Amino acid sequence: MVKLPMVAPEICAHYHSGQRYEIHVKLPMVKKENIELSFSKKGFCIKAPRDDVVFATCYKLELPVDTNRIKTKYYDVEGLLEIIAPLLKPVKTKRIPIE
Repeated sequence: MVKLPMVAPEICAHYHSGQRYEIHVKLPMVKKENIELSFSKKGFCIKAPRDDVVFATCYKLELPVDTNRIKTKYYDVEGLLEIIAPLLKPVKTKRIPIE
């Protein structure tokens, strides 16, 4: 059995609205059924093999998420995994003006 190289997938959007994290992970040419995603309150791990490489990594999140309300959608044509992870407790944010 040939051991495939492991590569961290590209996170192309990571947004925190005070209510939830919105995370987009690029997984080009990966089949949906090959994606393994696991979450804890403070982070997530992803593993997604394809024929020539294995995308795999773990990320830490600063604020805890409600793991029972996480939603995902995979857009296979674009190779994009969308993760919506609601925060356990919403936080108040303040917009800072740019001079």
